Amino acid sequence: MGNTVDMNELEPVARPLLPIFFVLDTSGSMTGQPISMLNHAMEEVINILGNFAASNADALLKIGVLQFSSGAKWMQPKGLEEFGDFVYNPLSAGGLTDMGAALDELDQKLSRRSFLVSTTGRCKPIIIFMTDGQPTDDWEKALKNISENNKWYQNSIKIGFAVGDQANTSILSQIVGNSEAVIQTSDLATFNILLQKVAINSAMIGSKSHIAGDNPSGEDIVKDTIEETGQTDAKTAGDMGVTVTPPPTDTTTSDPDPWGSDDWD
Repeated sequence: MGNTVDMNELEPVARPLLPIFFVLDTSGSMTGQPISMLNHAMEEVINILGNFAASNADALLKIGVLQFSSGAKWMQPKGLEEFGDFVYNPLSAGGLTDMGAALDELDQKLSRRSFLVSTTGRCKPIIIFMTDGQPTDDWEKALKNISENNKWYQNSIKIGFAVGDQANTSILSQIVGNSEAVIQTSDLATFNILLQKVAINSAMIGSKSHIAGDNPSGEDIVKDTIEETGQTDAKTAGDMGVTVTPPPTDTTTSDPDPWGSDDWD
């Protein structure tokens, strides 16, 4: 008789890190129903992604939540956390809209020496922005710095949510680098539905982004999400006539697999 294999003794398969960042506006204009809906939406998203992460054999999903108002701060300042360990603390609203501070924080943490530490490789980072207004600090300087100098940001999957009539879709389009990757809606219930769908679609596609030649984009995910959900209350910034010049993308590396290369900080 052949030897039987105890499945409990098998070594777990090493999976590359899939970092998922949520960069969320908690300024004073979010007071009341908007911040309540954002908290509800995030709790739903974390539950959905947690279930997906638990059964995903392709990548190790970890989450980071960065809130910005008068300054920016992480919900988990010590580093990204697996969804099974992550505790979402409901956000409160107040203060200014320091998007530049959020970009500076991202620039510091999007590094293999910080939040992207991994011994098993990395997938493309996923960064989902949400705002209902426009920046009140020097966002242009911060964007120029991270766009030109941080390869992880340059090559990440970026998607933006502009919620409400006061959200500046032009600035958000510049931040994500593509007006077709920005969703605008004034309906909070629509935002809730779309955020959940964007998050799971991003995770499903991003899980395989470490494979050579696979280059998913925020634009593709947004397009598919709007079509799948049939949300007529949502449109892209591109649909609204916003155009942006794509930022420079530097994928140069001495390694054939850039997601495992030591050339990237």
